[in-house]
Amino acid sequence: MRRTLLGTCAALAALGIGPAAPALAAPVPVTALSCDGDTYKCTADLRFGDGNWKARWDATIFHQAATRSAARAPVPVTNLSCDGDNGSCVAELMFGDGRWRARWPATVFHPALRSAARRMAPVPASSLNCDGDNGRCTVNLRFGDGGWKAGWSATIYHQP
Repeated sequence: MRRTLLGTCAALAALGIGPAAPALAAPVPVTALSCDGDTYKCTADLRFGDGNWKARWDATIFHQAATRSAARAPVPVTNLSCDGDNGSCVAELMFGDGRWRARWPATVFHPALRSAARRMAPVPASSLNCDGDNGRCTVNLRFGDGGWKAGWSATIYHQP
């Protein structure tokens, strides 16, 4: 484990990131979002460096027909960004004065620096929405009959 950690730190330092990088770098925009019902994870492609950086987080994958009775009014997301320095993604919400945000933990990584694990085929996601009433964000998945969604817990807060 220690050897893996040291090797990862060395690889990050070689790329100019890690302890030597600025401590408060700006979050980077997300260019694509997909979710995988086999691994129960969503992955965002990040507009950073060589374009191969990603953020990943756990999500609940479900069919919307099974949850219609508990439906609330989620609000659309106007912007999504992820920050590898603090390991989180933030969505700007189209609600009220426009300063509402949703934040959740995410693992930010570069596929070339990760071990070659079994890769599933994630499906594209669209219409990211977050709901302050239940503290969750959801996306529609382009899969099957179109009724599949991914959802995850998020902290919903107002930006001062």
